[in-house]
Amino acid sequence: MEALAVALNLLYTWLYLQSDPRCYLFGAAGPALFVVLCAGRQLYAEVLLQVVYTGLAIYGWMNLGAAWEEKHWSPQAHLALLGSGTAGWLLMGWFLSRSTDARMPYTDSFTTTFGICGTWAMVNYVHANWLYFIAINTVSVYLYARRGMKLGAGMYVIYLILALGGYFRLKGFVP
Repeated sequence: MEALAVALNLLYTWLYLQSDPRCYLFGAAGPALFVVLCAGRQLYAEVLLQVVYTGLAIYGWMNLGAAWEEKHWSPQAHLALLGSGTAGWLLMGWFLSRSTDARMPYTDSFTTTFGICGTWAMVNYVHANWLYFIAINTVSVYLYARRGMKLGAGMYVIYLILALGGYFRLKGFVP
């Protein structure tokens, strides 16, 4: 199941980079599989993240306009998103460390809250979403590797490469 979830998630990102609206179908299916996988590894914040990813894929599909238009946010908009992400990270990490048997509560919470922030920027076509994902994917490689999810860790290595390609618009990554 992990291999299928990885394949669907990678297909989502690849199609997103190609501005292909079909990406959202895979952006809903892959995370749905990761819900089950992460729950089994006691990555509770990741379960929440995967549920939100599924919902944001549906939002992205519904948010499709006549054109796939890239946007740029003001520094204030990014600061607001980063501030809310930081508050969410610390609160969720504190809650998980005190109320659950989560193995890596603050690392898990970091990838979850900032994953939601980055995905919100992504489904709203904000180019800087790739910067969020460069940081998130780096931490996710560590998180998944530590929890024994080797295919998931590998997926985040590929995501990191794709995020770098998306941000810098490297040939072969974006049209």
